This record gives sequence, structure tokens and C-alpha cells, in this order.
Amino acid sequence: MLRWLFVNRSIRTKIVWSSAVISLIPMLILSFLFYRSSARSLEQTLVRSSEQNADYMYGSLDEYFHNFTASALQLYGNSFSRVLNLMAHGADYNDGEILYLRETLANYYSLVINKNKDIIKIMVYGADNKLKDSWSRATSYDAIRLGEGKPHYPELLDLPFQHTLMFAYRDPAIHEELFAYAIGIYDPFYRKKFGTLVFFLREKDLAKEIEAVNRAPNIIALQNASGETFYRTNDAYPHSEAKYSRPESPPAEQVRSVKFATPPSLLVSTSTLDNANIGMTILYPASELQENRRNTLRLIVGAILLVMLVIVVCSYMVQRSITKPIQLLGNAMKSVRGGNFQVTLRPRSYRDDLSELMRNFNFMTDKIRELIELEYQMQLRNKEAQLLALQMQINPHFLYNTLQTIGGKAVLIGEYEIHEMCRALADMFRYSFYEGNTESTIGQELVHVNNYLYIQKLRFEESLATDIDVDAGFMDVTIIRFVLQPIVENVIVHALDKNEGGTLVIRARAYRDGDTAVVEWSDDGPGIPADKLAAIRQGLERRSLEVFSGVSIGLRNVHERLRLVYGEAYGLEIDSTPGLGTVIRIRIPYKK
Repeated sequence: MLRWLFVNRSIRTKIVWSSAVISLIPMLILSFLFYRSSARSLEQTLVRSSEQNADYMYGSLDEYFHNFTASALQLYGNSFSRVLNLMAHGADYNDGEILYLRETLANYYSLVINKNKDIIKIMVYGADNKLKDSWSRATSYDAIRLGEGKPHYPELLDLPFQHTLMFAYRDPAIHEELFAYAIGIYDPFYRKKFGTLVFFLREKDLAKEIEAVNRAPNIIALQNASGETFYRTNDAYPHSEAKYSRPESPPAEQVRSVKFATPPSLLVSTSTLDNANIGMTILYPASELQENRRNTLRLIVGAILLVMLVIVVCSYMVQRSITKPIQLLGNAMKSVRGGNFQVTLRPRSYRDDLSELMRNFNFMTDKIRELIELEYQMQLRNKEAQLLALQMQINPHFLYNTLQTIGGKAVLIGEYEIHEMCRALADMFRYSFYEGNTESTIGQELVHVNNYLYIQKLRFEESLATDIDVDAGFMDVTIIRFVLQPIVENVIVHALDKNEGGTLVIRARAYRDGDTAVVEWSDDGPGIPADKLAAIRQGLERRSLEVFSGVSIGLRNVHERLRLVYGEAYGLEIDSTPGLGTVIRIRIPYKK
């Protein structure tokens, strides 16, 4: 995107776009912060309002369902001990106590329906999970039965201590939607099961109770201890409530949370009812929050567009005072590119960067005109230098041809030694004056050294001996030219005269050290004193201008050339022991 905006664009466009982009970034950041702050403020307001509403609904519904549990707990009083005995051991119809049991049951049923006017049927099951007694609000409800094929049967008859089970289903006997509430009756000390109480309500009566405390469009979802949803206000926002799982033991205080769902278009409030046997979820559609976000976003986008329009218009007006001098400068440069170096610009009266740029342009054109005159004179001098170089090229070739002629004459008269000397010297000249690539190979360098040593052996006879043992695998390793011969020459010049009449043996070998090829020259001469050796090593590490002027051809020259071509890790290494000789190692990259 930035490449499309700025590359291959005029400076006028770049100034306008730069101003717009630079202004847009902080505006977007501030707009984002304002949007987040506004949304969070409304979210907090919505959460507080939802918490107040949830407190009321949780309290009302918890009391409603807790009445069922409280009705079951009434059995533990002395007044209804006969009912507990009935559940635990059954009824003896031959006993006169049966009349008192009937009266006790009637009193208990009356107490329950006074607290829960919506109950239509009560079923009392014993410890053996068999029906001991029942009560119905109307004769039509006598058809309600529990048995195979009914939901959660026989699970509801074996509930753990302090557990309840709620579920909704459609009873085919009376063709109505019913709500069942089952609770186990246990000995509170030994937790021995007495039996089970099951209460039945019409689901529409339960819905009426819930809707009495609810306010549309809020949605209430109720789940039993197994996470099964047995009531939901409507089917909007399906699967928005998390599955409820009853804790191992009821919490000391009611657990409640309010948070936004993802995406934050729904506020979800969760809590527990009836001693954690029921999980209740209230869904608050955040329509007001969404509308506020949309309005805030529209306001922010409108403000950004208005500010950007003002910035673009102002930038366009400002850039005219900047781009006009630049356009004049660009036109002048086009004239210079076309060959007109006489063009000049008149700087503006006031001093600024553009005026200074025009003055520099005028100074540049003046200098170009001067350089053109100097270049014309240099071309004349270069022509003279080329003629002189052609004359100098004649001498080496003339000398090379002359040596070949002398060698030929020597063969005719039988002086083969003279012929070999001329041949060796001619090969050295030919290698020296070769005008091709500056790189050679170790093999070619050794041929050049052998020619040199052949001539020196004819000169010094028995005083000089050589032992060159270089493996054939190193012959095609590349090396710059004129590296080996100056080292051999340095040995002969400095070691032969000091050898006191003995034979000086010069040895050569090559080996590989990782990615480095090492050519090692050694001699058995008198060696180098320690102070002089230190001076030589120090001289090798010190840069010398003679390398570039062509004055020196010694060790420093070779060392500097190697480092210049291959890098600081390569070059010469010198070791010497007085009385035992000297070793010079040449380190170069191992490359064929």
C-alpha cells in the first residue's frame, strides 16, 4: 500500500499523502482509545444494572424452588414421624395406627400445597423404591405415574444425600407438559435412606412464576445437577449458557458471575439455586450496547473523514510554495542532462533550504564547465601516455625474442647449457610479461621458480640444492602471480652468503589446513636472530605505501598482496631458529 502511494509519484503527491498518513495514525489511535473507553463505560453501566436485576430474580426463584426442599424437610418434625416410618417400613393396614397415618399424610399434603400452590401431585416412595402413597389436586392427575419409559426413572429414586433432580417432560396420560421435582429423604445423622418425594407441576405454571420476575428480552435458562436444561424462556441465543455441574458439596455462599460472551453482544449472568441443585443462567442481549457502539463508530469515522479533508486541502496549499522551486530546479537539471551546462538559476531573495539548493546547483554547473576543460586536457595527455606505453611494450618482447635467438645459436654450436639458461630466462620473461589474468596456480608458480633456481644453480653450482616435494593435488590450486619466486630469491640473497661455504638446501612442501592451503619453504641456513625476526614480523603487520607504488618486491610486498586479495586471515608466517634455518609458510584459500 505504501509503495503504491509513494513510489513513482510526484513530490506534490508525496507531500499531500505524507501529511495525510502522518495525521491519520495518531487520529486512529485516539479514536480507538475513545471508542474503547466509551464502550467500556457503557459495559460497566450495563453490568451494574444487570447485577441488580439478577439479584432480584435469583432471590425470588431461589425462594420458589427452596420451598420444595423446605416442604420435604418438614417430615423430620415430630408431627410427621409416621410418614418417615411409612417410607422406611411401609404401612400395616391391620394396625389401628393407620387412621392416624392417614390424618398425618393429609396434614402434610395440606402444608405442602399451602407453600406451593402450583403443585398438582405428590408421590411418596419408600426405601424400597416402591410407591407408598400419593396425592393429586384433581382426579385427572391420578393418571400420572412413574415407571419404565419415563425420564430419569429409576435414577430419581436413588438420589444421593442432599441432592435433588428436576426435569420437564410431556406426560402422555394427561397430554400436558409437566415439571417434576424429586428429593431423597435420608436420616440426617446416619444418612440412611428413608425414601423419595416427587412433586409435579404443570410447566405452564412454572413458566408463569418465572416470567413474573423476568423482563423481556432477557432469557432465563435453568439446568439440573446433571447439566440438563429443563426450562428456557425462549430458544434465542442457543448454546450460550455453559453446561452446569453441581459441586461435590454446596458452597458456603452463593456463587455468581456476570461476564460478556464472545463476541460481546450478550451479557451472561450465572448463579446457583436451591443449595446448588439448580444452575441458573440469565442472558441479557446487549442491544443498547451494540447500538451505542455503532453510533460511536459512525461519529468517529465522520470526524476522521472531516479532519482528513481539511488536512489534504491545507497540505495542497502549502506544497505549492515548496514544489514550484523544485520544478524549476528539475527543469534546469533536464537542460544539463541534454548537454546545456550554461543554464543558471536565480535564487529567491530570502534564504531557505530551496534557495541554498539553487545556489549549489549554480556552483555545480560552474564546476562541471571547469572539469570539462580539465578532462579535455587529460585526454590529450592520455594519448601521449598510450604512445609511450606502446614503445615500452616493444622492449620486453624484443628481449624475449633475442634470448630465443641466442639459445638457438648455442644449440648450433653444441652449447646446450647456454641454450637451457636462455630457455629458462625466456620463460621467466614470458611469465612476467603475461597480460592475462593476475591469478595463476601453484603448479605454474613452481615452474616459474624452477626456471629461476635453474639459473641460480648454474651461477652458484654446488653451493645451492633444492628439494621440492609438492603433491600433484595442489598443482591446480589457484594463487596470485609472483608469490613463490620472491620468497626463494629472498632466501638466496640473505642465507646463501652467510652459509660459510656449505651447501644451502631449499625445501618446499604443501599441505591442507581445513579450508586453507599452506605452501611451506624451509632452508638449513644460519637462521635469523630473534631481534631481527621480531622486527620482520612487526614489519609484515604494518601497512606500507610501497605495496601500491611498486617499489618493494620483498616479503612485505608478497604479504600485503595476499592479504589484499584473500583477506586478513591469509598471508605469510615466518619462523626461524639461529643455526638451524628458517621456515616461511604461505597461507591461501584452498580453491581449485
